[in-house]
Amino acid sequence: MAMSGRAIKNKVISERPVKKKPRNDNSILINDADEILALLKKLFKKHSLLTINFSEIDDYFGSTILEINEEDNYLVLDELHPIEGHEHVDEGTKFRINTQYSGALVRFSGTVEAISSNPTAAYYKIPIPRKIDYQQRRSSFRVHVGINETIPVQLVTEDDVMLNAELRDISLGGVSLRVNDVPHVSLEYGDHIPTCMIKVTDERKILASLNVCHVVRKRDIGILRIGAQFAEMSNYDQRELEHLVAEMEREMIKKIKRVNS
Repeated sequence: MAMSGRAIKNKVISERPVKKKPRNDNSILINDADEILALLKKLFKKHSLLTINFSEIDDYFGSTILEINEEDNYLVLDELHPIEGHEHVDEGTKFRINTQYSGALVRFSGTVEAISSNPTAAYYKIPIPRKIDYQQRRSSFRVHVGINETIPVQLVTEDDVMLNAELRDISLGGVSLRVNDVPHVSLEYGDHIPTCMIKVTDERKILASLNVCHVVRKRDIGILRIGAQFAEMSNYDQRELEHLVAEMEREMIKKIKRVNS
């Protein structure tokens, strides 16, 4: 096990020149009503994918803006995808919304005021936000892997132990992984994982190292949920990562449209 893990790690070092990923956290808080409305209209016109999560649920769901009602000051959001997300929505439900526009991360919060439905899909009414966090980078925009989809990941720890995992969501800045819990292996906040191999297909892989940001251990089902930032990545793998995130975003939007057609 350790030998194969070392082979993967050596491949990262020897075959692909490594660079330290830069970080840019230029953030602007938009609280002018006209500016907020103008930005929301741009997101609506582009059919931008919204990534939505709830504070009590460690999963992400997709949606889009269906309507902006300026007169009554509300937005209409499409039904969450995958459909399991809709089960968590009631009147009064609060969630966080992430999207991107022109290379910037856009974040705001919403509270569901009303839920309407037709035979094919549900819709959520939320107030137009009073403030939007606008970050001039794309690295934190997360795209969720569908519940019925699997993207395998292999990790090699600093002790040369190989761990099998599944990708749950990904951004240009990091990943969330579901890892098979190994009793004798300890992963904690701040740990460094020298090798992370994301197997997009048998021929297409992304290699990087990770810094662990949080760990949730679910002993009853024998898994770890790990959130990590990319630490080092080659130029080649950076381009592959950008392509993967863009492909997953486009596919999520297509699925949402198919549900409503």
